[in-house]
Amino acid sequence: MALISVTKCHGTGNDFILVDNRAGPDMPYPEIAKALCPRRLAVGADGLLVLGTPESPEACASMRIFNADGSEAEMCGNGIRCVARYLYDENPERTECTIETVAGPMQTTIVTWEGKPGVRVAMGEPKFLGAVGGKLERTLALDGGAVPAYAVSMGNPHVVMFVDRDPARLDLEQAAAKIAAWKAFDTEPNVEMAQVAGDEIRMRVFERGVGETWACGTGACAAAAVAIASAKSTSPVTVTTPGGSVRVSWQGAGHPAYLTGNAEIVFRSDVEIAVPLGLHAPAQP
Repeated sequence: MALISVTKCHGTGNDFILVDNRAGPDMPYPEIAKALCPRRLAVGADGLLVLGTPESPEACASMRIFNADGSEAEMCGNGIRCVARYLYDENPERTECTIETVAGPMQTTIVTWEGKPGVRVAMGEPKFLGAVGGKLERTLALDGGAVPAYAVSMGNPHVVMFVDRDPARLDLEQAAAKIAAWKAFDTEPNVEMAQVAGDEIRMRVFERGVGETWACGTGACAAAAVAIASAKSTSPVTVTTPGGSVRVSWQGAGHPAYLTGNAEIVFRSDVEIAVPLGLHAPAQP
């Protein structure tokens, strides 16, 4: 057994185990994620965040994200807010950071959110995939009708479906399985089922490598971008999931989407893990 220091954190209920490895050698992160993320059997989390030394001297840190099944994700909006909050708690003067990710460098800013420190992230420009407006050449048979599916990249792939009924009453897992079977992407997409309710989007999300989660920051940006581009909503948009609400602002093509929400540190601890933590070669870019 090996001992490893971890920080449990969450953004709108999307929870993570953060490992600060800025001073250490590379470790077997997929195996660590699979060992620590199972609920009831371990610490429990949707994924593993790894804090590393950045390549650029202007950046505060690098971040890698591993899903509960050990697969690596390109980007995570809730996860990067947690990293920014972790760095802020370490140094309260660090209110603005550049954090390097697989999807590119991301800018974070500490703001006040519901009376406590929250984080705003410049998430990059939403990229609509497929046909004009991002609408796929397919519709999904759902709830007795045909629902159009919109493909959006936020550095990671998403398929957004807008439905007329409360998403809580629909079968999200079945819809995600149908979309995965399309094989329309290089990798399995995250799937969002959303309903516009006034100035709010109610959303459920099925994340690849995890299953249904309480929230998804990149998914919130993807859903908001589709709603704004199709005139279903105007910026800023409140996106509400089972874990809480975030705010997404987007001025349209050529501009980044901004994601703002909470970021909470739950606890810090040393845990024993049945994974050898010997020296590993750094991951190839």
